[in-house]
Amino acid sequence: MRATSLLTRFAVLSLLLTIAVGVVLSSTLTTVIEDRARQQAEDAALMAVRLGLQPQFSRADLAAGFDAARLADVEQAVDDASAQFGERGTALAAFDPVELKVFGADRTILYHSEHPELVGEISTSGELRSALAGYVVSGFAHSADDGADSEDGAHQLLEVYVPLQYDGVAAPDGAIELYLPYAPVAAAVRDDVRTMTVTLGVSLAVFYLVVFRLIASASTRMRRQAEALGASADRDRHRSTHDALTGLPNWVLLRDRLTQALAAAARSESEVALLLIDLDRFKEINDSLGHSYGDKLLGQVGPRLRSVLRDMDTVGRLGGDEFAVLLPSVDGVTEAEAVAERLRQALHQPFDVDGVILDVEASIGIVLSPWHGADSEELRRNADIAMYAAKELKAGAVVFQPEVHATTPVRLSVLGDLRRALDNDGELFLHYQPKVALDGERIEGMEALLRWQHPTQGLIPPGEFIPVAEGTGIILRLTERVLDLALAQQRCWVDAGTAVPVAVNLSTRCLLDAGLPDRVQRLLAEHGVPAALLRLEVTESAVMGDAARCMDVLQRLHDLGVHLSIDDFGTGYSSMAYLRRLPVDELKIDRSFVLGMTTTSQDLVLVRTAIDLGHNLGLTVVAEGVEGGEHVVALRALGCDVAQGYHYGRPMAAGPMSEVLSRMGTIHQGQVPSDR
Repeated sequence: MRATSLLTRFAVLSLLLTIAVGVVLSSTLTTVIEDRARQQAEDAALMAVRLGLQPQFSRADLAAGFDAARLADVEQAVDDASAQFGERGTALAAFDPVELKVFGADRTILYHSEHPELVGEISTSGELRSALAGYVVSGFAHSADDGADSEDGAHQLLEVYVPLQYDGVAAPDGAIELYLPYAPVAAAVRDDVRTMTVTLGVSLAVFYLVVFRLIASASTRMRRQAEALGASADRDRHRSTHDALTGLPNWVLLRDRLTQALAAAARSESEVALLLIDLDRFKEINDSLGHSYGDKLLGQVGPRLRSVLRDMDTVGRLGGDEFAVLLPSVDGVTEAEAVAERLRQALHQPFDVDGVILDVEASIGIVLSPWHGADSEELRRNADIAMYAAKELKAGAVVFQPEVHATTPVRLSVLGDLRRALDNDGELFLHYQPKVALDGERIEGMEALLRWQHPTQGLIPPGEFIPVAEGTGIILRLTERVLDLALAQQRCWVDAGTAVPVAVNLSTRCLLDAGLPDRVQRLLAEHGVPAALLRLEVTESAVMGDAARCMDVLQRLHDLGVHLSIDDFGTGYSSMAYLRRLPVDELKIDRSFVLGMTTTSQDLVLVRTAIDLGHNLGLTVVAEGVEGGEHVVALRALGCDVAQGYHYGRPMAAGPMSEVLSRMGTIHQGQVPSDR
């Protein structure tokens, strides 16, 4: 009922009430009609007895009884009374006794029309006692029998007791019991009830229809007025929250939805993404074809963007050729970048504007809460900055990072070239630096280090492009490229019979990407490399930046069988509780402490402490920055497991690294662990 209109509810409820009133009235009036018909039958019997039968008896007859001759007179009197009153109209027409009994004052049966043998018997009927007390008593019976069950069953007879009382006598001298047929009475009752029911039903139906018509007319007028007011309010509200040209939400509505999404994300500890989209060279379309073409093009942009988004996402126009997309729930930067790429591909499909085919490209700035802002204004401002950087770099989509977007255009140019390098083969490659076991001078593993051969600037040091990449989502693509290159080379070494673990560095952004374990698993499967041969290195600061989220990613990587290592240990601020809980296999002491351990006692103490801590936690300990023989001697004395540094080899290409492997051998010689 709550889902129906007010008029429908009124119609149903009023109909039910009208029917209920009709049922109550019909039941009451039926009872009245039945009582009236029964009373008429009693009156007929009383008149028949008083006027037709009682004059035939004397008090002496009732006291002494009837002899045989008198019985004939009584029966004749009954027949005469039936004929006499049957001719007086419908009120007495029912008087045609089925059975008649005459009782004396002592309840003795003086006369019985059907069973003469019962004359002289004493009746125990309760109704007879009431009749001898002076009352006319009637009731229904299904048989002319005074038994206990004579009143059960269908109403076939009307039983009437009439006292025989003569003038001047205080108490009746006897009583007459009559059994009259009830069928004529029932027929009269049915006729009256039928007439009453039809009349009542028609009256209530007319009443209901009149009232419903009045209410329906009033409801229609009120609904039309409410619809007119609502339509006017909706138009005003729509104009204030939507763009007039495209019909898309404007910044007012978008900001409201963004604020709600931020509040929901704060409760669920999820992320919200805002993407600002600027159409490249839109001014050229307006200038060459006119503003009408530009307006029609803008009208097609919204549906095009909408086609590649979820129902929960919002597309809005901020003005000019600038649009915005709100993603109220995303799983990290990777998903936001994937959505941005779908949007760019959708916009890159040709637009047909009045027969003119137009090609459009877009620059997109991406921000995520809470990393790039805590409120709608801050997020929009930073998204504007990222979008401007995307236009300057012609990079398509850029994730906002303060340390990148506040730098010089030269560094922004580096970011654009790096994106181009990822789209091409040959510019990005790996060098490998060996890690040597101190107890046998054999290779324990190696670390993969990224190099970039720029087509015009030559070899660019990692320190010039890795920090730039870490400031944007491009670091995720860059890490995936490094993993792909490293695993491809490992596959070659495994095929050559050399099983050697290779380590790849992960940035903070990678550790916050919930999709990283899935990508690692996919790459391992593609190259057929056992997970135990891959090591992923993370820094203390990267883990402690968001320990809870990083822990989930690290645990999933560990469950794959990948070995994990804490890099640059000693330079961060790791909690001992978290360090104990981290699913890591290796601890790497930062090079700054190793270099100074032979000259500074404090560094020596720190290295010794780190080695003892690692061993107590069941970890393999690796010392970085080993550049001289004195470092090797000192580390062996402290019980360090593995050393890495220029003393054993600088980073080198895969070819020279293969020669070193052949010369030194590995501690995993002949062992090719199977993937689990």
